[in-house]
Amino acid sequence: MSPRQEENHTDGVSTTTGNDGANSRPTYPERGGIDVLDSLLVRQPIAEGRTRTVSDLLADWAADNSDGDARTLLPVDGVTLVTLFLDDGGFGWTDDAGHASGRGDALLWYIEVVDDDAEAWTNPDTTIRTVSPLFEGELDDSLTDEATVHAAGRSSHRYVTHVTNPHRKSRYADAVGRSLVAPVAGDELPIPVAITSLAVKAGPTSTLVARAVDLVNQLKRFDRVRSWARDETETVEAEAMYTESLLLEAVGDRQVVHYYMETEDMDRLYEAFYGADDWEARLSEWVLRRVLATPETFLEPPLETDCEVLIHAVDPERP
Repeated sequence: MSPRQEENHTDGVSTTTGNDGANSRPTYPERGGIDVLDSLLVRQPIAEGRTRTVSDLLADWAADNSDGDARTLLPVDGVTLVTLFLDDGGFGWTDDAGHASGRGDALLWYIEVVDDDAEAWTNPDTTIRTVSPLFEGELDDSLTDEATVHAAGRSSHRYVTHVTNPHRKSRYADAVGRSLVAPVAGDELPIPVAITSLAVKAGPTSTLVARAVDLVNQLKRFDRVRSWARDETETVEAEAMYTESLLLEAVGDRQVVHYYMETEDMDRLYEAFYGADDWEARLSEWVLRRVLATPETFLEPPLETDCEVLIHAVDPERP
């Protein structure tokens, strides 16, 4: 059993293996925090010439289900948040000159779950295509079969952290109100949601970062360390950050950080980060400026998303 499996079980979280999450939910943790929930990314390439079709299909579905939520979009037990992005091939990594990886368009799923070791996530792509009502139409015909899963424990991937604001349920309801949001082309979401890939400097720096992440994950095996880290959410609350997820992937000769963020206000986030006098924030800034190939893309506001948001849906009862 992995340390993260132990965390989920010791929190009293129970999940079922059925796919009827819209009617029955697992027992959620009492509150959010650091490393309480799990996340994964699934990239489904779009067949050549079908990008507009995919966008239209999702827009039509969202219009017909505007009163839905994450369980409507992906009715699997334990799903608390789903964001669908349109990736134009840039997600994954860029080199020091900012050149994208050059792949074709894709539908990118960011999914937050109670436990990513549940049976449904053994093959996330199959689960999504089998369960999501999006695939009741012709969406499946517009996608290829070459999906890529980015998740902890997968080949070349290292878990870094997943953070949730303990008060995000009430804050989100006050700031947004709607559980499912599908922006009209050209419009912005009522809250910033972003996903981006940040290249670490190649060579020794990438090697050092990977080893440091391994060490931190080893330390998280200890109950005292895990309990202390879980409740260190003061900065998250000050920043009005709802959800933050970091995953490290080895790509070529470097490590790449895949970063997802759901926040209440981008300006407030950066103001709180640079205004904080705690050692964690200042150490994070110092480290990022020295290890990222282009630190300004992350540390200078606003943070730009690599992919267009198509649908953003939450479970109103998420912790």
